[in-house]
Amino acid sequence: MNADMKDPELLTCTCCGGGVYDTPDQNVSYGEVPSPHDIGYGLCVECGGDRKIAAEKRVRNMTGSEIKKRLGWAACTFFEARFGILQKRLSPKNGARFSALSYAKKVAIVARLVERGVMI
Repeated sequence: MNADMKDPELLTCTCCGGGVYDTPDQNVSYGEVPSPHDIGYGLCVECGGDRKIAAEKRVRNMTGSEIKKRLGWAACTFFEARFGILQKRLSPKNGARFSALSYAKKVAIVARLVERGVMI
């Protein structure tokens, strides 16, 4: 190994507490300045999602499991918690329509509502 190169720092995932090396492949927050985490913490791919998946396919052509892997555990938990809240607020007819939508469309709808400030 080159003397100028050093082993990547081992961080703690801020979400699950697991170990994550501070590399582009393992730390979703790698290279973000300022870091969105405390010193010594990062965000693993399982919790923060795998951004490389987006380059392979358009979201509309992804399966539900591919989208979940792309988003990561933390984002999926965020969105799924809001699916039920939204469905309860809809009329029975619209609630059934929402329930029948693909995972990707449900995520897109909730994301839009959060961006607009309608949901938090």
